[in-house]
Amino acid sequence: MPNDGHGIRVGLRTRRGLKGAARRNRLKRQLRAILSTDRFQFRNGLDLVIVIHPVRIPTGTASLERELLTLCTRIGVIS
Repeated sequence: MPNDGHGIRVGLRTRRGLKGAARRNRLKRQLRAILSTDRFQFRNGLDLVIVIHPVRIPTGTASLERELLTLCTRIGVIS
């Protein structure tokens, strides 16, 4: 969604079906680390919410990064 500011805001949400706070928090930490890299140059003025539905736990960081890059490119939020 577009926002009024000039920056981007990213929210992370995990599925309740993922049992264990440690697993959910690990996924969030992995995604925060991925988003902090230079590969993701998001367009300014967006609010982005990422809902995590991994097929298997634990999920490798490389596979999360590939999937996130594919999805962000498909919806056009990467500049």
